Formats: sequence, C-alpha cells, structure tokens
Amino acid sequence: MSNDAHSRQHRVLCRIEDIPDGKTRGFAPIDRSHRGVFAIRRGQHAFVYVNQCPHAGAELEYAQDRFLSADGLGIICFAHNAQFDVETGSCIGGPCAGQALLAVAGNIVDGAVMIPTDAGRIG
Repeated sequence: MSNDAHSRQHRVLCRIEDIPDGKTRGFAPIDRSHRGVFAIRRGQHAFVYVNQCPHAGAELEYAQDRFLSADGLGIICFAHNAQFDVETGSCIGGPCAGQALLAVAGNIVDGAVMIPTDAGRIG
C-alpha cells in the first residue's frame, strides 16, 4: 500500500510520547457517529481500544485518562469492576466472562500512533 493510500485509511491519534510509559490516555470521539478510544503505552507499543465496556456499554474510565487498575496491570471498567488484559482486551474478571474490548489496530509510524480512520464507528 502506498503512503498516500495508508494516510487516507488511517489517522494520527497522538504521538507515542504524549502517553507516559505505563499509562493511558483517552480520546474523544471524532464526531457523533463514533465512540471514543483510549490507548495504553507499554514502551514503544500502544494498545488501543474503543472506550466501551462489552458488559453494559458504559465508558470505562472513572476520571479523565483513568483506565487502569491501581497496580497498572489491567484495564478496569469502573462502572461494574470488569477487568481486561492490556495486551488482548480479553475479560479476565468480573461480569464480562467470555467477552473482550473492541481492539483498534494501532501502529507506530515515525513516532505517531496511527489508527484506522473508521476506528470507533458506531454501527
């Protein structure tokens, strides 16, 4: 795929250095037809998910950019205490057994976290 084709199908979410290592950052929806997303940084990797719990559809964080458990090892839905694996988004505890967060294919390109243009689209 050419760089032009890639850039039309992807958008910059942020720079990797905009997310402190081991922390998360939430991003508002790009418009009313999308849900917000959030990213978790682990070194030079970013794990990106749609900000919606599969259990009840609620957004996950209890305060801005607060998606992780107290020990920083898992993602927590603060509405119902569902727990998710950072690297896979799979439910590892709570009321969402057998479910997972909706992962967004994020790539780091020249220090930018790139995600598909349609990431978080509703419907």
